[in-house]
Amino acid sequence: MARNLLQQEPGRVNRHANAAGIPKLAHRKPKCHNAGTPYLVTPNAGEAFRILVSGREQWALEQLRKAGNKGCTPIDNPAPRWAAYVHDLRAMGVEIETITEPHEGDFPGHHARYVLRSAVSLGWEGGAA
Repeated sequence: MARNLLQQEPGRVNRHANAAGIPKLAHRKPKCHNAGTPYLVTPNAGEAFRILVSGREQWALEQLRKAGNKGCTPIDNPAPRWAAYVHDLRAMGVEIETITEPHEGDFPGHHARYVLRSAVSLGWEGGAA
């Protein structure tokens, strides 16, 4: 038989700890933040612009910068969600090409190679871009 604690303990509803008559409520984490590493992105066509990148997207962008024209694959640069990182970077305006490559072995199939096509430099210096 289920117990109804609200009936057995009146006052249980809306009970919380307080100090000096002031309710103690947990602070919510902000939904977004402005922290991140600044990059200057210059697309093949158009004006340069600035982005702030953090977390796994920053890691992926750095891997793409280091790889140059060779590009990155999830096989050579293991990460759980390469496609998601590339999707997020593209949403920021970074040009990334996807090349589909076949592979052999015990589990033949194909995989993606991601190649950074925008010029991306770390940081930016003063003025508007």
